[in-house]
Amino acid sequence: MANLTMADLLAKQDAKALRLSRNQEVEGEVVLITETDIILDLGTKSEAILPKKDLPSSQADSLKAGDKVKVFVVVPENEAGQVIVTSQRILSKGGVGEQRFRRFEEAMSKNQILTGKGLEVNKGGLIVEVAGMRGFLPSSQVSLSSASDLGSLIGKDVTVTVLEVDSSQNRLIFSQKGNVSEELKKKLSALKIGDKVKGTVAAVLPFGVFVSIKGENMDGIEGLVHVSELSWERVEDPNTLYKAGDEIEAQVVSIDLESGRVNLSIKVLKEDPFKALSEKYQTDDVVKATITKVAGDSITLKLEDGVEGTMVSDKDTEYKEGESLTVLIDNVDTNKHKITFAPLRTSTKDLIYK
Repeated sequence: MANLTMADLLAKQDAKALRLSRNQEVEGEVVLITETDIILDLGTKSEAILPKKDLPSSQADSLKAGDKVKVFVVVPENEAGQVIVTSQRILSKGGVGEQRFRRFEEAMSKNQILTGKGLEVNKGGLIVEVAGMRGFLPSSQVSLSSASDLGSLIGKDVTVTVLEVDSSQNRLIFSQKGNVSEELKKKLSALKIGDKVKGTVAAVLPFGVFVSIKGENMDGIEGLVHVSELSWERVEDPNTLYKAGDEIEAQVVSIDLESGRVNLSIKVLKEDPFKALSEKYQTDDVVKATITKVAGDSITLKLEDGVEGTMVSDKDTEYKEGESLTVLIDNVDTNKHKITFAPLRTSTKDLIYK
């Protein structure tokens, strides 16, 4: 290969320093395809990110490394130095695309019900096309009847309201919870934050549990127990705790009249294991704990049921999950529900220091 001259290097550097402007049409070469994005080389100093959801699924699935794609610049450079692009010219000031976004902004301000079509399911929810524009319907915003099977909405008409519009980011977020009748609002108004309610688990999803609330004048009211409100212990999979049909008791933590949904907590009705920690455990106490997770320099330890904490690993020690370990308590923060440990070191018998 011939040696590059200084002029060649400068020319190549200038090409990589090409300045982009918003809505500029450019052609990129596919260099990598991830689960959610297509990474393009535009000949600039940084690669461009094209969200897969911006393309018809048939086109996104057929792309491969080396293919050329024409796109339009949404963000010339974000905080991470990346270029964000889209497949459609929709951001020209005063153009058709901007007018379409304005229509969605107006629909959002009026809480207008729109009808679209479900296109495809991804990890977080459903891609919906409304009036020729694609938007995202998060799983948490899907109606109770469809929450457990988003795939059933593909190819079907879906009624939604607009939850968020951001033309600068080509962002359009929908909710399926905007069509709330006055009768339902009246029922919701009868509830108060702090009320205890009973219900039946209708669906279990990765982010939480949907509940059909039971009781006098409670018909049609649904609640969501977010995964963080299921237990004082960390919950990786709600399916390990609940299944459809289970009867539960929960406490109302917030009420959204516009979405027609009640947010619930199950854990607040149970004793908080951290409340007694400040009395039971003190800084510098020597305790035994079980390793539940090893992630690089961070070790997660279980002190007792519902009580976990973290520790920075000792570089000279090998740690294994399930292993029992004698450690020092470094700090107990009952407000943040956080406990930190420190490795136990002994220089001589019965002399302990950190």
